[in-house]
Amino acid sequence: MGSFNSNIVTERNQRPSFNGRTILRAYFMRNGEYVPLANTQVSSVLLFRETVNTAPSTILEVSSGLVSDSAASGAVWRWALSGAGATGNHLVTGSGNLLSEDQYVPASSISCSSIYSVAEGRLAVVLNGIDGVSSVLRDGTTVSSNKQLSGEPAASYIDVWTVKLCAGCDWQTFINKTDFFQNNAVLLTTPLLVRTKERLYNKKIELGSIEKLKIGTEVIVENKDIDDSIKNTLRDGLITSGAMEIMKHNDADHTLPARVTVYDFVDTSSGVEVTGDNTFLYLFDTTVLTDTGAVGTKFGAATGTYSVQLKYTILEETILSPLMYFTVV
Repeated sequence: MGSFNSNIVTERNQRPSFNGRTILRAYFMRNGEYVPLANTQVSSVLLFRETVNTAPSTILEVSSGLVSDSAASGAVWRWALSGAGATGNHLVTGSGNLLSEDQYVPASSISCSSIYSVAEGRLAVVLNGIDGVSSVLRDGTTVSSNKQLSGEPAASYIDVWTVKLCAGCDWQTFINKTDFFQNNAVLLTTPLLVRTKERLYNKKIELGSIEKLKIGTEVIVENKDIDDSIKNTLRDGLITSGAMEIMKHNDADHTLPARVTVYDFVDTSSGVEVTGDNTFLYLFDTTVLTDTGAVGTKFGAATGTYSVQLKYTILEETILSPLMYFTVV
């Protein structure tokens, strides 16, 4: 599972269903960098059932390559800029705004029909099948989640993003695919027994670099009487969020504190991401290690041995990993 503004959501690769809250993320990159997207460069996101729209020509205009009005009226859900409402040609020019993650409120129709700017080049929308929320299609029709989503079958769906990758660029559509399932709940007759293994992929980091710490987490379901198919479902959805604590070790210099905290769990909690395969990511800026105003005067050399500890929750358990070591050189 994932987390969005401290609310549990299902990522697109974690067996989402229409009776939950699903987050659809999109990462826009060009020439190896994330593309900054302003309000005027984002139009809408539309969700369609793929079985009805098996080819791009069924939803896109031949001349423009953009979603046609006739196809848009058959969308399952529509997200747009907050305050933009319905527009006949769907290409907004500054009306409305992208929301930030801290503005997400699960039971709000505005929240569940708006587009979020999570970070530079990274957008997200939330499909909410739990609360009674609504969306306005391009033709002005208001649809409610209670009616619009409850009858949708388990199938493959496509989300179509309309954006401009630069202020003077033409509008473009980007299409992603997501499989929705009828129900992602499971019934167990015995308490769930799980254990985990963590592995830090980073071994050496160059001082002055800004690099993601990557910690792979293996979730092992130990119940022998649970079918493997259910075990696979559980592994994908048990972890929702996490935090990291990064420390500097001065074991060789007894005039300095043995351990100095660079970032604690509170510092990193909002910056840690979890991928679909339970890999935790945190963007570690090593330039702070030479800033005595940030790390103090008894920190020692910026290069040397560091450790990272991972903290995360599985059901009612809070897991603390062993210290995992890496070197800043």
